[in-house]
Amino acid sequence: MAEDGLSIIGAFRSISTLKQRDMLVQSAVEYYVDGRCNVALQQFVDGFNTLGLLQEMQTHTDLFHIIFVEDKKTLRSSDLTSLFEVNLSDQDTYKKELETRTLCFWRDWIIDVEDEECTPLTLENVLEFTSGSSAIPPHGFLQQPKIKFLHEAPEKIFPEANTCNIVLKLPIHYNYESFKMHMSNGILWAPTLGVA
Repeated sequence: MAEDGLSIIGAFRSISTLKQRDMLVQSAVEYYVDGRCNVALQQFVDGFNTLGLLQEMQTHTDLFHIIFVEDKKTLRSSDLTSLFEVNLSDQDTYKKELETRTLCFWRDWIIDVEDEECTPLTLENVLEFTSGSSAIPPHGFLQQPKIKFLHEAPEKIFPEANTCNIVLKLPIHYNYESFKMHMSNGILWAPTLGVA
């Protein structure tokens, strides 16, 4: 595989010293950056020159850094709890009481996941189960993530998710330990469901 690549760039040769190795690496880098990618890079630069954006990017690199460079910020429980929009049922209903309790379970459970009390489950696993992404995009999701509740079928004891609409459906449980166990297992087992 590497042999084919080196042959294409005209750098395929026998190497017997570290200096020759370094020269080979330099040749490969120059080929890919100055040769193969040069046209695409030039188009990229020309695009940013439109309306003087390139100049602004060079002047204010710190402002543009967060747009172009991945932020390795650790996901926190507070990020997840504030991410979701929750619509509770109408006032003075039994459903609202169940939803409020389930929402409290959800928040406690997210903290337990963050505190590694549900290992091997991580907050990234929870987000990936819900949205298909293991990190919150720098500018947020296109749609507001939502939490809904599984009232209709009491036999639905595990969480469900719609990753297209970013909807997490929480099961209704009457105690925290049951909620915690079924949420954790449901998300951990999700990748293997339907696999023989």
